[in-house]
Amino acid sequence: MTIDEQLKYCRICDNRKMNPAFGLVCGLTNEKPAFEINCPDFKIDQGEADRLIQLEHDVKEEEESTGMFAPEKKAIKMGVWGGIIMIAVALIWFIAGWINGYIYFYPPILLGIGVYAIIKGLKK
Repeated sequence: MTIDEQLKYCRICDNRKMNPAFGLVCGLTNEKPAFEINCPDFKIDQGEADRLIQLEHDVKEEEESTGMFAPEKKAIKMGVWGGIIMIAVALIWFIAGWINGYIYFYPPILLGIGVYAIIKGLKK
């Protein structure tokens, strides 16, 4: 087991202690973790464990809400209504472009994503 894997346990242990010279150490031994698989003195700090889980969830949600195709991912999560909205946007976008002499490539893709969202929403 690597030191990083050991420290994952130590981060949520009631016995953890911060040493300015070494970083996170065991409060019982004042040393870096030395266990191989499980620490015999492990006692969970539920508040810290919940905080770290929430932090990981927030980071994942932040990554999903930004970046490429973020609005489409949100619409897919909305299910049938998200699919209907995407199809409507795709049709309006395509027709407006066509009337003005442009053919955009993304509206047919958005239409396909909308159909996928509707199908996925109906399966739930």
